[in-house]
Amino acid sequence: MNQLQGATVKLALSGDSIVLRGAQKGNNPPPERTLGLAYIQAPHLGNAKKNMADEPLSLESREFLRRRIAGKVVKFVVRYKTPSGREYGSVYIGPNLIEDDMSIKLVHEGRAKVTDQARNKLNRSDVNPDEADLIDRLLDAEQSARESKRGIWDPSPQPSRPRLTAFDDDASAFLAKHKGRELRATVEQVRDASTMRVMLHLPNAHQMITLMLAGVKAPMVRTNVPGQADIVEPFGEEARFNVEIRMLQQDVKVRLEGMPQGNAANGSFVGTVIHSAGNIAEWLVSSSFAKVADWSAVYLEGGAAHLRQLERAAKANRMRIWKGFTGQTSQAPSKTFEATVIRIVSGDTVVVYDEARDADREFQLSSIRQPRMSDPDQAGYTEKARESLRRLCIGKPVTVTIDFHKPAHENFRARDCATIKCKGTDLGAHLVKNGLAGVLRYRADDGDRSSNYDELLVAEAHAQENKQGIHSGKPKAVTKASDASENATRARSFISHWQRSGRIPCVVEHASAGSRLRLYIPKENVKLTFVLGGVRCPRAPRKDGADGEPLGADALAYTTRHAMQRNVEVEFEGIDKSGGFIGSVWLSKDVNLAEGLLEQGLASVHGMSADQSQHANLLYAAECNAKTEKRGMWAEFNADEEARKADEKAKQEQERLASTKADQLKPRIEFLDVMVSELVSPMSMFIQIAKQSKVAELETMMADLAVSQMPKPADFAPKVGQLVSACYTVGDEWHRAKILKVLPGSEYLVSYIDFGNSETLAIDRLRPLSSKFASTEAHAQEAQLAFLNLPNDGFVSDYAAETYAQLRQLVEGRQLVANVEARPSNAPIQITLYDPALGRPVLEKSVNGEIAFAGYAVADKRALSSLHNSSALAQIESLVDEARNAHRGMWEYGDATADE
Repeated sequence: MNQLQGATVKLALSGDSIVLRGAQKGNNPPPERTLGLAYIQAPHLGNAKKNMADEPLSLESREFLRRRIAGKVVKFVVRYKTPSGREYGSVYIGPNLIEDDMSIKLVHEGRAKVTDQARNKLNRSDVNPDEADLIDRLLDAEQSARESKRGIWDPSPQPSRPRLTAFDDDASAFLAKHKGRELRATVEQVRDASTMRVMLHLPNAHQMITLMLAGVKAPMVRTNVPGQADIVEPFGEEARFNVEIRMLQQDVKVRLEGMPQGNAANGSFVGTVIHSAGNIAEWLVSSSFAKVADWSAVYLEGGAAHLRQLERAAKANRMRIWKGFTGQTSQAPSKTFEATVIRIVSGDTVVVYDEARDADREFQLSSIRQPRMSDPDQAGYTEKARESLRRLCIGKPVTVTIDFHKPAHENFRARDCATIKCKGTDLGAHLVKNGLAGVLRYRADDGDRSSNYDELLVAEAHAQENKQGIHSGKPKAVTKASDASENATRARSFISHWQRSGRIPCVVEHASAGSRLRLYIPKENVKLTFVLGGVRCPRAPRKDGADGEPLGADALAYTTRHAMQRNVEVEFEGIDKSGGFIGSVWLSKDVNLAEGLLEQGLASVHGMSADQSQHANLLYAAECNAKTEKRGMWAEFNADEEARKADEKAKQEQERLASTKADQLKPRIEFLDVMVSELVSPMSMFIQIAKQSKVAELETMMADLAVSQMPKPADFAPKVGQLVSACYTVGDEWHRAKILKVLPGSEYLVSYIDFGNSETLAIDRLRPLSSKFASTEAHAQEAQLAFLNLPNDGFVSDYAAETYAQLRQLVEGRQLVANVEARPSNAPIQITLYDPALGRPVLEKSVNGEIAFAGYAVADKRALSSLHNSSALAQIESLVDEARNAHRGMWEYGDATADE
């Protein structure tokens, strides 16, 4: 008998063939040898490459052998070799060389039979006694199996489940059916430490699949692959060997979690191998044989937090794959604090108020990127991401965990990056899960990432699986809201409807001052400029800190923290000359923004506009409280001194009223020849003096202006109130104009000061205005019809077109005579217009009288012109009453000013 040797069984190739592994020497792989079991033959397993199917009971025979010897230390003896060099022998799983002979056990259980070669050898005279004894024992075992009809000797065996080495099913359907379940399996091959071939023992088949361990990536080992170069990364073979001695041909449980993205060949899955000795993925990471793989960590049930903790410990030990690791450290200290979100800058950046520091702090959400505006398929999701953040957290308390500091790079400024949670919801994960942001990928040694990075990866996988947002494959167009405050004419088309609608839900998009806001009405997709009525806030400073009034920055900060990007309700009361809307903003049902500013002493009541507001008492009471508590601008308020000033002012007002009553007996007579150059509203217009000298002066100036344009500087950016030369879009002629508003996209709202009309122009149609033209007085003067006004509760929009048509018929293209009835300070002059073709001036035949008679206005008793001329007021009232009784114009269905 040949010498008895020891080895470890690497695997069972079939029911009669095994691979033995010797002792390892140093870091080199241990020697291996294939050994066939002498004198027996088991059913053959098939070969897919040779198109050979499994013989009946071949897998059962292999499994019988595998379960008993795979991974175990055995004794073996080589009994003979073939001419090709293949070795055959006996294998013993215990100290008894008879009872522990695996060949005899296989034959006795009907998993193999004695070969004809063995039978013939027994009849030869030169047979070795030991060999003859072994063959006799094998024949006795076979006879026992035959008589008991075991295994291959059973005439009616149970049908075997097929062994499927190729994967021909729908991989997605297969995963959906088995995902998350623990399936019985055997590890058949270890390609590298994190990739293996396993056989799943399913109820109807034994299915071979390729399994990639979820959450980890070991060094690659690829050798002897036709058409591909060999790749063996450092520590790859050592890692594979350590997995083989622990897992190869061991019974395990496999939990399928997902499939690799872009997997062209079915049969590759991502999952977890569960073994009684522990989790092999965790062992690989902790032993510095593998890194955490972000792409597959998303599939881990419960996340990859434990794996990352093991990886951090392995990095600290600096062994194997982490030898020489230096890593990156965050420049900003890790810190968690409570704050309140006050502004959403973009789909991945927010501003919070840190009460401990009493400061606003801007943070970029860690490890995510908002949809790209440069990508046509994603651009529309950018605003949706910003809106989603606004709805989720604006104005709400959050927990901020600073993850790292991103230094300035090229054109990007330095930023603090943080994980921010609102009521337990990670803002970044919320965006990613809904397909409104993507997750950034990092190198394995890059530690500058979100402290909740694994949840972000899981959220992205969910969004991709459900085709959410940017993963839907559906481009989303960028929607552009219209601007109701583009100019006064456009604003007038909205005001009547909004006044009748009561409180309208809006979103505060921006605050440029404590009382000046930019609003968005989602229902109508309209943006507008809005000014709080009845109050005046100190002017806020510019970005460079200049031109601000005391408390201007505080007022802006108050409005920003209480109203910025909040859902509010707005009441509209009127419009200003530039198209801005005036009214009240309600932060909630009973909380008024203007009241809050007044309570904090950050605004004062504007008497004239407050008196016209239905909330005047609320505003005056708030200001009174601020004065009493000496808050803000009232810090040095002296009640006695203010009472003295009020008495003095009341005395002056009484004297003014007495003087006014005296002036009522002296109606003003100041006739001017005029032309109406622009109609602004039913009561307001611009007029030009129709003297020949004035007309000639205007024509000469226009001719000079056309040929005297100054070059436009490269940095030309006119400001509000500046006089410029503007090229009118009708006729492309140059006119003098004043900047009323600076609009986005290098556009400007301008008013032509010599004619009164206004329009929006691009910067290319503007030029600096020479001083010789700027010093000349404007040829157009704003005026309004004396003695008249519109109903206090708003003019009925249905009659606006008729009123304008009546006015145009009376004034356009005609030279008229205007009597200046009053010249209020800081307000348009009040005039009565007469047509000289009708003879001497008679009020009933004037334009004013015609409008009142037609039923398109009411008498304005408080107008300065009415105080100057009570007789004319009485005549206008008579014309209005006549129109009301005759149901003309806006009186068509009764009294338009009465409460119904």
